[in-house]
Amino acid sequence: MSRRPRPGALARVPSLGGVVATTLVAAVAGCYSGARATADISAAWQGRTRAELEAHWGAPASHRQQGDGTLLVWSHRRRHVELPVIDGELRVDGDSVEARGLFIPGRIWTSSIEAAAILDPGGTIVRVEGRSLRWGPPNDANIRWSVLLGFHAGMGRLDDTSTPLPSGGLYIGGMLRPTLGLVGTFSLVAGTDSDGPAMGFVWGLAAQYWPETRLWVRAGPAAILAFDPGFENIGFEPGVTTGASYALVKAGSFVLDLRLDLSAGPSTVLGNLGVGVNLN
Repeated sequence: MSRRPRPGALARVPSLGGVVATTLVAAVAGCYSGARATADISAAWQGRTRAELEAHWGAPASHRQQGDGTLLVWSHRRRHVELPVIDGELRVDGDSVEARGLFIPGRIWTSSIEAAAILDPGGTIVRVEGRSLRWGPPNDANIRWSVLLGFHAGMGRLDDTSTPLPSGGLYIGGMLRPTLGLVGTFSLVAGTDSDGPAMGFVWGLAAQYWPETRLWVRAGPAAILAFDPGFENIGFEPGVTTGASYALVKAGSFVLDLRLDLSAGPSTVLGNLGVGVNLN
């Protein structure tokens, strides 16, 4: 006998997938990146020292005096390869034969992007110009851009189980502002008790916010599909998904974090705690 009867509205699950896909496309299309992110990254370096900048960006490709200060320039070269194009056609019409051929040779070329920092006589950064996005902001700056991606694994359980089992989740989305992103989330949570194992699946759409550079929190609506212990009952219900993460290791856009996911509906509560790998 089920201790937590749920409505079996399983037919509604596919429609949620469409909502998730649509929202993620909108998030990525309106992604905070490019010129907007470059301007904020350049501004984040103002007032910092040359030593900090070179520790993060490496040694500059060149430098020279500019007025009373110094101009430092970083350069990144990229090689591009364009393959040759070969096309041909052979046409036979009675006793006549017509052949046509086209050959466009391939080519290899290089391009470069640059960023420059202007320092005052004391070695403090006055201004950063150019493609600073390529080298990134200070590691302690609370700025993220472009696509968000992460997954984690750990232990979790449902509210009607007593023993945790391996669980996990993932998210993908895009940044809308330097500290605010929109993500689609998925969690798989398992637990067991004397009646047998139970399992829950959660799909969600959530706003993900960084109050400071190593900590994010998120919340949003969700759909929950859950089995009772022993897999004797299955049901679907709306709910909410929440989460929090603390970065144990942060190196550029790579983050190794400790993460908690918690979701709840009218008759179901489930969550998991684990370690995650992220690009954000």
